[in-house]
Order: sequence, then C-alpha cells, then structure tokens
Amino acid sequence: MMFASGQLMAADAVGIHDAHIHYDKDMWRSLPAADAIQMLRQENIQRALVSSTPTEGAEKLYREAPDMVIPMLRPYSSWRHRYFWHKDPALKAYLLAQLKQIPYRGIGEFHVFGKAADSLPVEQMIDIARQHHLVLHAHTDLEGMQILLDKAADLDVIWAHGGGNVDEKYLTRFLQQYPRFYIELSLREHMLDHAEILTPQWRGMLTQYSQRFLLGSDTYKPRRWAELTETVADTRHWLGQLPVSIVADIARNNFDRLFPKLNNSESQ
Repeated sequence: MMFASGQLMAADAVGIHDAHIHYDKDMWRSLPAADAIQMLRQENIQRALVSSTPTEGAEKLYREAPDMVIPMLRPYSSWRHRYFWHKDPALKAYLLAQLKQIPYRGIGEFHVFGKAADSLPVEQMIDIARQHHLVLHAHTDLEGMQILLDKAADLDVIWAHGGGNVDEKYLTRFLQQYPRFYIELSLREHMLDHAEILTPQWRGMLTQYSQRFLLGSDTYKPRRWAELTETVADTRHWLGQLPVSIVADIARNNFDRLFPKLNNSESQ
C-alpha cells in the first residue's frame, strides 16, 4: 500500500500526547527532571501521562511542567511492592496518603494478572478511583482485564500495550461491550506486517474505533529514554498511514477527552 508523501510528512510534524511515560528512580540522577521535560518537548510530545516507582518521580516531572504532565499514581511504592501490592491490606491507606501530594488524575500503570485482580485491595483501589474520578491504567492479561472491566465498567479504563499479544478479536469485543474502555498502544505486538505497514485488521480497528486509542512510548528503563526519538518516529510512521482526522483523534483528541486541562487553581 502506498501513502502520499504529504500524508507521512504531516504525521511527522503533528504534536502528540503520550499516555505512557515513566520517570523511575534509576533515571533521576542521569536525567534531571528539567532535561526529561526538554526531551519530551523535543519530540513534540505536548502532554504526557507520567507514573513512576517510587511515585516521587511523577511528582518531580509534574512540578517541573504542570502544563504538560498528567501525574498517574502507581499503587506500589517500590519494585518489590509491585509483586504483592494487589494483596497488601495497607494499599488503601497508601493510595489515600499519596493522593494528597499533587493532583493525580489516575491510578497506574499498575501490573496485575489473572485472578490476582480479584482481590479486596484491588476493589478498594477501584472504589478510590470512583470516588476521586480517576482513570485506571492497567498492565494485565486477558483474564485480568475482564475482571477489572467487570468491577469498573463505570470508570475509564486503559489497557496498557493493548494487551501485548492478546488476539484482536478480544480487543474488538471489549471496545463494543465497554464504552469507557481504551487501548494504549506502546509496545503492542502484531500491528504491522513484515513491510512495516498496518495490517488490514488493525487499520480497520483503528478506523472504526478511532476515539478509543492512545499513543504511548513506555520509558520503563533507561534505554527506552535513550531511544525516545526512534520510538516516537516508529509511532509516527504508522500514524501516517491513517486519514488525517483519525490521526488527530489518536494523537491528541482522545487523550484530551480523558484528561481535560485543569484550570489554574486545580493544577497547583
């Protein structure tokens, strides 16, 4: 399939909003907050969901650029906690304490898989999200996402990486069944064929459900920060294969609908 050069160039120039940025502790010394923000701006990333382990990293970037950074609260305080947060009886108290630090807009990206998503602490987290009007951003498998959607069908729920390698038929079913379900596309597998062209199935899904997808870079380790330019270029490559109106939705508009800009008093 051929694409007009103007179409591809337009995708190269378009500002994007990134729904998957991490600023973890292993980056704080080598990449100070001001430099991290500058890197994002250089890639024409205009707004970004930022989470971190520990969560102080998200707070650092938010305080550096509150106009750009939408802070997301991870439900674990350390990498060790990542593996048992979903069964930690102290989770509720931890989340409520952290929410007082800055105006967090969501909970995630959090990792939970299979039946582990069906726990009292996870239910308490969902209740907190409901009470505070927060978005959930989950890194999970098919079983875990089904559990989360059943518990939080009234909330906005983002599936990190679009489930990784989950069959597209399940994505379509969730898009049809849950109107507040969104798919974030960082590191999503099998979107492109061997020629780096969107597969017909993905092109059709992105077109039909253009208001339910978000972009992401997933800077989960130092190398991902070092490769940010290449990661964004790869994203722009497949974006440029879509109609301009759909590019606008996936690149920015869907993000802005989920995370409308706050007024000055709310962002302090």
